[in-house]
Amino acid sequence: MIKRRLQRVTLQAHQVSSALQINSAIAITPEQRHYLCNVLRLETGAEFIALDRQGGWWLAKLCRDLSDLDIATVIDKLENNSELNSKITLGIAMPKGSNLESVIRQTTELGVRQIVPLFSDRTIIKSGAEIGNQKRDRWQRIAEEASELSVRTYIPEINTPQTLGVWLADLAKSTALALKYICVTSPDTTHLLTSLQSLNTEENFEIIIATGCEGGWTAREEEIAIAAGFIPVSLGDRVLSAVTAPVVALSIVSAFLDTK
Repeated sequence: MIKRRLQRVTLQAHQVSSALQINSAIAITPEQRHYLCNVLRLETGAEFIALDRQGGWWLAKLCRDLSDLDIATVIDKLENNSELNSKITLGIAMPKGSNLESVIRQTTELGVRQIVPLFSDRTIIKSGAEIGNQKRDRWQRIAEEASELSVRTYIPEINTPQTLGVWLADLAKSTALALKYICVTSPDTTHLLTSLQSLNTEENFEIIIATGCEGGWTAREEEIAIAAGFIPVSLGDRVLSAVTAPVVALSIVSAFLDTK
């Protein structure tokens, strides 16, 4: 059973280089030590939840080693059933300004597992523009914070921005079974919810959603996505902004999966 009132701490990649198990020791980073000991004022022997970035939740106890450094010892494995049954990937043509940060927060809360920022024909930021690791690291931290706040098991992976064409080519190499949808504004297009409800299978396929920037996808982009196996779907009769559309799409998918 999850002890939801305990503080949750997302471990860094180097802290889980080997699989955790009961009695494993975790070296606490200076930032984690400051937060746990100085901000939360936890003392030796206090418990918290360690998230291993791979879907595992571990009950850990704060202690110290012989050199008086803070460490944590894993004392139990916890179970959390807050995740959706299917992996959800969002490919989003990057909206202007810092709006992508808002999309990352909200779609993380809704259960997305991977976000792929895309350069499209209509994005203000064009392919070839320098987007440094500092910005991507910030996006990843936002996903981590939103994941902890919404009691997620997984932390969504935020990919390096790429063109729609490169993303489609990478997806074509995958052997995983996936349902792929591209959200468009064309009239008479089947609604995303209707398309999901028409599935005649109990299998949990990966679901991949692509949403455009302001102005939507160009006809060329829609054509290459459809050629790559994407099904064009609508999100309703209203025109949605580039920030609202991915949140609506993820809301529909998560509601469908939660009630499946």
